[in-house]
Amino acid sequence: MFNRNTMRGRAPAWVGAVTVAVLALGAAHQAQAQSAYLNAILNARNDNDQPMQTAQDQSQAPVGSGAAQGTPQSDGYLFNLQVGKSIGQALANQGIYIDGSYINITNAEVGGGIHTGAYSDGDATLGINLDMNKIAGIQGAQIHFYVDDRQGPNGYEASGMGLDNNFVYGPNAAFRLTELDWDQSLLNDHIRILVGRINDLGDFDTFDFACNFVDYTCANTSFFYFNNTNSADPVSAWGGRITFKPTLQTYFRIAAEAADGDGFYNGSNEGWNLSMTHDNGVFVPVEVGYKTDFSSSAYPSQYDVGGFYNSGGYNYAGMMFAKSGMMEPMASIGTNQPRMGVWAQASQMVYRPDMNSKRGITLFGEVESMVTGYVPIQDEIDAGMVWQGPLASRPHDNLNIIGEYYKLGNELVNYETGTVMAGNIHAANSVELLEVTYNAAIAPGITIGPFLEYIINPVTGGADPNGRIKNATQAGGMLQVALPDLLGLPTLARVN
Repeated sequence: MFNRNTMRGRAPAWVGAVTVAVLALGAAHQAQAQSAYLNAILNARNDNDQPMQTAQDQSQAPVGSGAAQGTPQSDGYLFNLQVGKSIGQALANQGIYIDGSYINITNAEVGGGIHTGAYSDGDATLGINLDMNKIAGIQGAQIHFYVDDRQGPNGYEASGMGLDNNFVYGPNAAFRLTELDWDQSLLNDHIRILVGRINDLGDFDTFDFACNFVDYTCANTSFFYFNNTNSADPVSAWGGRITFKPTLQTYFRIAAEAADGDGFYNGSNEGWNLSMTHDNGVFVPVEVGYKTDFSSSAYPSQYDVGGFYNSGGYNYAGMMFAKSGMMEPMASIGTNQPRMGVWAQASQMVYRPDMNSKRGITLFGEVESMVTGYVPIQDEIDAGMVWQGPLASRPHDNLNIIGEYYKLGNELVNYETGTVMAGNIHAANSVELLEVTYNAAIAPGITIGPFLEYIINPVTGGADPNGRIKNATQAGGMLQVALPDLLGLPTLARVN
């Protein structure tokens, strides 16, 4: 006899079976999705396109500096010195990865400017990256430790350029701690957290190929560097950064760093003084973007927008524009007013002659503008091209062209006109630069890059009170040595 109460108390057996099947299928799809995401990340890293390169980890870039996959001749290299693979792998098996680089940039003023002359700057880094999963069983955790030593004068001094210099100069010739942080990946790498002594070199307002160029386009633009009081690379500051990755190609990233003016300009305090005595504010950059590489797209691209908030005033030392060397008494226009700036970036590979290689042409551009605050650079516009492997026989070489436009802040222009030049002539309100660089990879980990740069209206900062410098022409060369690529060492790069 049919029992309605029984039906209410117990479900048919097939209901439970269907429920279990649905749950199992859902779990399988979830596991498959997670597995696909992690595999895509692994493929991207193996493809040597992610993570972004940083000055502390030249093993990831410039574009074309990856380790050889075949014979030196077939890869376009002249020779191969990768003799440390076995030692490096033995260390990697224990969770220890050695990193380091040396970069030298020589600038020669060959026309215009203040005077002719040649200047050589050098930068050496040494780092240790620890895989805490292998060492202590802490999944997704890494520790990064880097020191840096920079020597040499400002290579742009002869040109009179106060708002630019090559990327291995300054802020002081000093040996310093440049990074010491804990790097944690969570939720199958959808969340990445970095905390400790950090800097924002490769995290905000940059491109992977930025260090193909010699000026502050590597890795952050002059706009980003000069308009705030953050402790930019190679100087570190206490802070934290978190990245949310909804998908492999999309991200939202935000950081908070102590703005330590004294620690940045005082060589004795750069990095080794871990106190926060001189911190006078906070620097908060944020960025949201979409980025692909060869593991996820036949034509890699990057599109992002971002901005920064800086609460620290320029008058911490009684001077304004201290990063550019353009000193202005605090009593005149020095201010504690917070500063905010925004930017938008885009890069797109548009041409590939061979779909079996990474050779091709990438076009890029960027627009940056200040929202509030007295700053040296009100707006900046950059545009250019990176041609990876212009010759089929030289797939690791790259030809790079960039044009940069700086719209100067009104306070800087008025100061230049009224104070430096005593009203004799009105200072230019903009600066334009054109740079061409060719990086030739002569061996895994060794790149030589001759360059030519032409500057219109270089900002003098008081260097030439008799009149405005109308132009300057610089020529030189860049030598980059990446230790992991040179010796064939495995890498464990900090991801962003």
